[in-house]
Amino acid sequence: MEDKFESNDNKPHETIVEHLIHAIRESIRHGRFVQGQRLVVADISRMFGVSVGPVREAIRRLTGEGLLEFTPHRGAAVRVFTERDVRETFQVREALEGYVAKLAAENIHRGDYKSRLVACQLKLRDAVNAKVNNLSEARQEFHDLLYEIAGNAMLREAALRVTFPVFRLQFNKLTGTARATQSLQEHDEIIAAILSADGLRAERLMRSHLRNGAIAVCQALDELHAFERAPRKAKAG
Repeated sequence: MEDKFESNDNKPHETIVEHLIHAIRESIRHGRFVQGQRLVVADISRMFGVSVGPVREAIRRLTGEGLLEFTPHRGAAVRVFTERDVRETFQVREALEGYVAKLAAENIHRGDYKSRLVACQLKLRDAVNAKVNNLSEARQEFHDLLYEIAGNAMLREAALRVTFPVFRLQFNKLTGTARATQSLQEHDEIIAAILSADGLRAERLMRSHLRNGAIAVCQALDELHAFERAPRKAKAG
């Protein structure tokens, strides 16, 4: 159960909508709302202690973003991403973030970027080695930092529109420890290339990293869907 917003009656309508949008995104990201789950306006209204108007507006905007999907006679539900969605999204990320890695390598000498990137690398290692739940956040921080170092705001905006970072946490849980360890090695190689200002190598390694990620997620989805389709007796044992 989510915490209700405080003093809702005194907040402007737009502020409540923005809070709702953020809260629903976070609920999806952390698996409290799962793919395919219906979001009933009255239920969301009670959950967050707000009127139905802001809830309808938040759902409308999230549907426009592609995070939710609307079906006639059924209403809004958390979007279900297919394997094709995953492959196509990773292909777009490969093109965008490969170029971002190249730009980051070209700009790494500026300011305190080197020390910040090394600190981010240590955080990634700690998260993987400790098998903690903040691995997704550490990875997101890494990619966010690369966009900052690259220094191109339009690339960042494009990435936010065409990717679904909100589902990275769920995908990380799907792919498990083996992929986390391999991914850490790939991050180390990317970071080494950026720190040495080798833009072409950084781009190539980033693209390879994202291709490997797509393969791991699609394999995990295959296994999950096979389990869901299996007869109940087989699941039980």
